[in-house]
Amino acid sequence: MKILSQNGIQKLLKNLRRNEMKAFYYATALKAEKQILKMIPLNSRVGVGGSVTIREMNLIGDLLRRGNEVYDHWKEGLSQKERMEVCRKQQRADVFLTSANALTMDGKILNIDATGNRVSSMIFGPSKVIVIAGVNKVVENVDEGFDRLKRIAAPKNCQRRKDPTPCAKDLICRDCHSGGRLCRVTTIMERRPLGIPEFIVILVGEEMGY
Repeated sequence: MKILSQNGIQKLLKNLRRNEMKAFYYATALKAEKQILKMIPLNSRVGVGGSVTIREMNLIGDLLRRGNEVYDHWKEGLSQKERMEVCRKQQRADVFLTSANALTMDGKILNIDATGNRVSSMIFGPSKVIVIAGVNKVVENVDEGFDRLKRIAAPKNCQRRKDPTPCAKDLICRDCHSGGRLCRVTTIMERRPLGIPEFIVILVGEEMGY
């Protein structure tokens, strides 16, 4: 398990706040979950990005049980057309929940997507974005972040999705030209996007997701 010192945690939170993002640390996913639910009004429409981290928590079930309208394109039984429509609804949601593929110590957020629906909803549309990331996502700088995207995040997601890519077989990125390639949209968020009034980063002291 990745260990992040208290000084390191405070440095990261300080830099995220300097970059115009609200930032909080919770030692466990359970504590984070309880606080995140308090941040989401009962009448909010909530979009959920493609994220293993989010699904490792009970947030989606909690939100549905208390009556929130939830836009989840990973819901079983959806056709491709229906999934795309859910993704468009996420852009118009009141709150968008997602994770990050890497957080740098100077407060930048890095992501890699295949379709781009997740990063587009993080950048413009919702009134509030909440990014949840385990300490395993923390890297020193952008270069280490890109390395993490290609060495860990993308291969593991391709493997989970059973994509027809070389990395899905052995978790080694070869910068392939496969039609099933996940690495299509890469973003660096240096500051809070001006179109998102409230941008919140939740750092969890556990390893979560990829």
